[in-house]
Amino acid sequence: MSEDAMRAAIVDAERRLIVGQAEKPACPAAGIRVRIEACGICGSDLHASRMRRWPAGLIPGHEIAGRIDEIGPDARTEALRRGLEPGTRVVVEPLESCRSCFACEAGRDSICPDLRIAGVHRPGGFAEWISLPASRIHRVSDEPPLTVAALCEPLAVAVHGIDRGGLRTGERVLVLGGGPVGLLSGFAARASGASEIVVRARHSGQRTQAATLGLEALDAKVPIRESGLQSDFDLVIETVGGSSDTLAEAAFAARPGGRVVVLGLFDRSPSIAAGLSLVKELSYHWSNCYAHRSGQPADFERAARWIEQHHTTLACLATHSYPLTEIDQAFARAHDKQEGVGRVSVLI
Repeated sequence: MSEDAMRAAIVDAERRLIVGQAEKPACPAAGIRVRIEACGICGSDLHASRMRRWPAGLIPGHEIAGRIDEIGPDARTEALRRGLEPGTRVVVEPLESCRSCFACEAGRDSICPDLRIAGVHRPGGFAEWISLPASRIHRVSDEPPLTVAALCEPLAVAVHGIDRGGLRTGERVLVLGGGPVGLLSGFAARASGASEIVVRARHSGQRTQAATLGLEALDAKVPIRESGLQSDFDLVIETVGGSSDTLAEAAFAARPGGRVVVLGLFDRSPSIAAGLSLVKELSYHWSNCYAHRSGQPADFERAARWIEQHHTTLACLATHSYPLTEIDQAFARAHDKQEGVGRVSVLI
């Protein structure tokens, strides 16, 4: 393999992932190139794989941890200020935005009209290298295992969701869904001062993981109206999506004047129980990726610090890992929720 090539998992014409060679990215003048060491398989990756929605030629993957390989000349001052240098362990915030529109200037770059996501719109993390602007590269200590460090991306999603929902200290939170984003949302709610967090999860392994994180867990296969839950949660966080009726469940569980945060990716327009939502005057907050608000740490920075502080606890979510050459097996395991599977990572 030439010096300008790298190993990567690439979507072929049949919309399958094939391990082969791709062009090694250059390091931009204002960017940083990262040697990728681990990349998690997200629920959106599973959805795109199952529905064959990846475009041919794409390198997927956006839950990325690795080490800095090279820093562009125009990024060195910022990198020095943030303690970034070649060899530093980092996590990658996989967004690129225009940085000049109303959304970007308001710190809401995840809704920039020109948003591009690594692993979705441009080459992503199932490869040996990736390059992004320096502001998207975040230091994380060497202490967390690589597979736990790669949880920073879904944890940042959870952090942003908590903020979108305006969680206040002492409030009660219900999380619908026991996948990694649901469990990390429960963890983020607890770390942000919630007095009680209940997670509804379909699989026993997910409920075990919830208990390890200090969260109360209920079986989501029991209809919510039969579960004994009172309809008085201040904040309900939906993380299931798909074809589920979880937004109708959220409307039932929220207290009058409560809030619902939507993190799940739906296959269809879901029912929101409009009449009940009106009577209760519920507020719905759709949440996409993460933010960079002026005067506050970026959501990814906050997530990286929590990964450092709580990696021993969060390790229960990083359940399986496979080498890049076995990415088919990695996706097969990630699809199987019956075996206590949490986040599956690909080691590069």
